[in-house]
Amino acid sequence: MNPKQYEELVCEYFRNKGYDVEATPYSNDYGVDLFATKDNEKIAVQAKMYGSGTRKINRQMIMELHGAKDYFDCTKAVIVTDGILLSDAIEVADKLKIDILKIDSSVSLTEEESTANEESFESIWEKYIIPLEGKKLTRAGGETNEILNVDWCEVERVTSKGNRGKIKIEIFKQAINKLLAEGSITRDYINQNYIGRASSGVILILSQVPFFELTDKPMGLKYIK
Repeated sequence: MNPKQYEELVCEYFRNKGYDVEATPYSNDYGVDLFATKDNEKIAVQAKMYGSGTRKINRQMIMELHGAKDYFDCTKAVIVTDGILLSDAIEVADKLKIDILKIDSSVSLTEEESTANEESFESIWEKYIIPLEGKKLTRAGGETNEILNVDWCEVERVTSKGNRGKIKIEIFKQAINKLLAEGSITRDYINQNYIGRASSGVILILSQVPFFELTDKPMGLKYIK
């Protein structure tokens, strides 16, 4: 199961509870994956499929969801996950009255549900990015990134300077969806939208996708249709 399929599973959960469900666009969702409404109740729901990786739900994610709830004038917020929450995340969720819902992602999918569009974040991640695990990527200038691990949470890498770190999947999702929708993306855009300042790594990794081509002035990528 990939994150999009997990979101669909969460949608189905709320529909079965009698809610009208609206999934948000896959780009610019402001941290809300779906809205569930019933009578005077409007719930901002965020789905985090972290069960297969080492990443955990932290307090920053809870605080961001709280802000999104208020921004969209929701009456309530729920974070849904198959993963683990850090103790400070549980404390903040309790303080901010954000519900935590555990939904297992190990569900058998039908053939129809498991069919992915070739040009979607999930299919690109599964077909081109996950297989980069264990490979060494080299830029034109000779700098390298050794990809240690790739899952549905993050990419773990070692830079040419020997620095080991992780790049969260959210910035890749945002970058890929922008490329698919608008045809190009710049390194500056990534820097503005990712606190980790890993734009060069994101560009290098995504340039391995055969239809994402490196650009210069400004540095970035373009989508070759």
